[in-house]
Amino acid sequence: MSQQEPSAEQDGPFAELLGIRPGQSADGIGTAFMTVADRHRQRAGVVQGGILAALADYAFFRACRSVLRAGEHAVTIELKLNFIAPARDGELTARSAIKSRGGRIIVGDMEIFGDEGQLIATGIGTYMTVHDRRTDRAADAD
Repeated sequence: MSQQEPSAEQDGPFAELLGIRPGQSADGIGTAFMTVADRHRQRAGVVQGGILAALADYAFFRACRSVLRAGEHAVTIELKLNFIAPARDGELTARSAIKSRGGRIIVGDMEIFGDEGQLIATGIGTYMTVHDRRTDRAADAD
């Protein structure tokens, strides 16, 4: 699978806490990567489903970010993930592609692959765009 973009920077502390690394964020496509560690596994020895959901959501965020307009942010309002195969170790790659961008709603699909290309999970999500209130407050203070 693809590797992390050398110039990509971390987007926030939550992804960093989980060991999720940013990848592509361009033209409605987003990717993210994670190397499976002991801290990601549940008692049965496979990656916990919530961590896979966070990885998929992060790739979707990166896809959304590439289509946002100035002053917009996007927040998850719905996420559905089907777990296809267990992830036990190695490198995971999440990929998301925007399927629809309306006025405030963005719909995209997500897939997670293992390091040998096996499909681990697939899903669909919805983001809603919101205006950046921090920018509004800064402008009001001027």
